[in-house]
Amino acid sequence: MNLKEKDGILTVLVCGAFLGSCGLWLTAGTAGIPGLLLELLGIASAAVLLRRRKRMQAAERQDYAAALETRELEYQEAMKNQAVSSRRELEAFRSTLSHSLRMPVAIIQGYAELLEGDVITDPEVRREYLGKIVQRSQYMTDVMSRQFSTDGLFNQLSYSEIDLMDLVRQAAADIRTAAAEQGVSVQVVSQEDHLTVQMDSYLMNRVLFNLLENAVKYMGRPGSVTIRVVRKGEQVDIQVRDDGMGLPEEETAHIFEANFQGSNHVRGQGYGLYLVRRTVEAHGGAISAQSSLGRGMGITLTLPLRPAAFSVSASQE
Repeated sequence: MNLKEKDGILTVLVCGAFLGSCGLWLTAGTAGIPGLLLELLGIASAAVLLRRRKRMQAAERQDYAAALETRELEYQEAMKNQAVSSRRELEAFRSTLSHSLRMPVAIIQGYAELLEGDVITDPEVRREYLGKIVQRSQYMTDVMSRQFSTDGLFNQLSYSEIDLMDLVRQAAADIRTAAAEQGVSVQVVSQEDHLTVQMDSYLMNRVLFNLLENAVKYMGRPGSVTIRVVRKGEQVDIQVRDDGMGLPEEETAHIFEANFQGSNHVRGQGYGLYLVRRTVEAHGGAISAQSSLGRGMGITLTLPLRPAAFSVSASQE
C-alpha cells in the first residue's frame, strides 16, 4: 500500500468517526431523525473502509505470493544455469584429459608390445624402448599434476630452454609405429640440426601429439605426414602436412573452434585443435590451416624463439 492510499483511508476513517459522533450527539439531543441518519452514514463509511481494507490486504497477499513465486523461478533458473555450466566444465576437463593421455598411452602400448615379442632382440634397443616407456609414463604423471582448467592452464606457462628439433624428432619417432599400422609414414624435414627456443615443453609436446595424431587419424588413406621446421629470424614455423583426404575450405576455417567436428569426424569431442590454438596463442604465436577436399591438410604454427613473457621473467630472476 502506498502513502497516497494510506492518507485516503485515514481521511475516510476520520470522516466516518466524525459523522458517527455527530449522529450520536444529535440523536441524544433534539435532532432525532437527522442525527440517526448521520450515525448511519458514519457506520456505512466505516463498513466501506473495512471492505476496502480487506481488498487491499488480499491484493498485498497476492503480490507477496507472486513475488515469492518469481524469486523461486529465478532461483530454479540460476540453479539450472549453474548445472549446465558445471557440465560444460566437466566435459572440458574430460576432453582435455582424453587428448592429453590418448597418445602417450598408445605409445607406451606400442613399445610394450614390441618388447613383449621376439621382434626386438638387441639389448641396446630394448633399453632404449624401456626408456621411452618410462619417459611417456612420466609425461602422463605431469599431465595429471597440471591444472586442467583451460584458463588456469594457459595462464601458468612454465617456460624453459629446449631444443625444438629434439622435441619434434621425438614426437615423430613416438608416433611412427602407430602410423605405420595405418600405412602412413612420418618424416621430419628441416635445415636445422638444433634449434634452441624458450617454450613450455609440456604444452608444446602436447601440441605436437595432437597435430600428429589428427594427421594420422584423418588421413583416410595410406600416405605420409611431414613435419617441416623453418627458422625465420626470431621466429620459427612448424608445419604439419599430410596428403590425406583433407576437408572442404569452408570447414577448414572452423577447425580451431571448440567442439567443432568436421564431415570427416572419427572420434573425440572436437577439442584437440582448440587446445592447440590456445597453446600457440599463449606463447605469443599464430596458427593457420590450409586444406581442400582430397588434397590433404596443412597446419602451420608461427612461434617466437623467445617469447616476451619469458624475457621478462628471466630478467627478474
